[in-house]
Amino acid sequence: MKQAYLFCKKIGKNLHFLMFLNGFILASIFYFVMQSRYENGLFAVIHSEIETHIDADDTHDSVVVKAMHACHDLLANRATTFQHASIDLGLAASLFHSTQVDLMTTKGACGSYSEVLARIIGTFHYPVRIAQMKAGNVWAAHNVVEAYTGTHWVLLDPTFDLNFVKPNHQLASFNDVHNDWAYYSKQLPADYDPKYRYEDVRYTNWSKFPLVGPALKKLITAISGEEYADGISMRVVFIDTYKAYYEFFLLLESLLLIAMIRIYIRSRFFPSPNTPITVKNLTKYIKLSTEASS
Repeated sequence: MKQAYLFCKKIGKNLHFLMFLNGFILASIFYFVMQSRYENGLFAVIHSEIETHIDADDTHDSVVVKAMHACHDLLANRATTFQHASIDLGLAASLFHSTQVDLMTTKGACGSYSEVLARIIGTFHYPVRIAQMKAGNVWAAHNVVEAYTGTHWVLLDPTFDLNFVKPNHQLASFNDVHNDWAYYSKQLPADYDPKYRYEDVRYTNWSKFPLVGPALKKLITAISGEEYADGISMRVVFIDTYKAYYEFFLLLESLLLIAMIRIYIRSRFFPSPNTPITVKNLTKYIKLSTEASS
């Protein structure tokens, strides 16, 4: 272990290796930016198509319902082809798994429907969250979407092209359906799976990442309250997967550049690797190096 640590430490100070690593990170950033722009373009096209069906009489509720219809129409046919396919689609589907994969294959079933709809509704600038429904003792047995249309959250189930309507003709939220299942169950389509009865909901599985997830939720709860923390949908926060990777690699690139500059300055101007890099020392040794060159 000690030898491995010393080797990594030595490599980490090698300017040639860091330059190679810098090239790899820059290439990765270019790839992620390219993929993110392509994916954004796909959803911009979908947005434009939905807009052609929106008129002056549409409300916020009817706009998100039209978005759901478009999502269902796009994915339903693909689902029969891809959903049960066992062919490996590569890293794009396994490691990165962007919304583009869900849009093209519907391979994630209700998860794909929900993520694509969340992305489409996001192009209309409505706050959105993916609701993970509990069925029996299983969390995330079925995923649906909630969109905030200005005054209230509305529930949309793109897998079954389903929305629920309250007695006042507004769209219902998850809590509305949960609190009066006897009333809303009468609005279910014939092909609906009866085990999804809106028993409970969560928007983020905080325990998915032990220690980090629960600690982050406690911090958010302390700052903004329990209700706000419970309503955060982390999947939506990182729904533009390639953008998230791009921002992460951009951070790595910034840290790497700082490390390379430090190593170059130390090797170029400082007489000893143990001399601390301070403004005073930097000014002193640059001056000495300049005088020596003259």
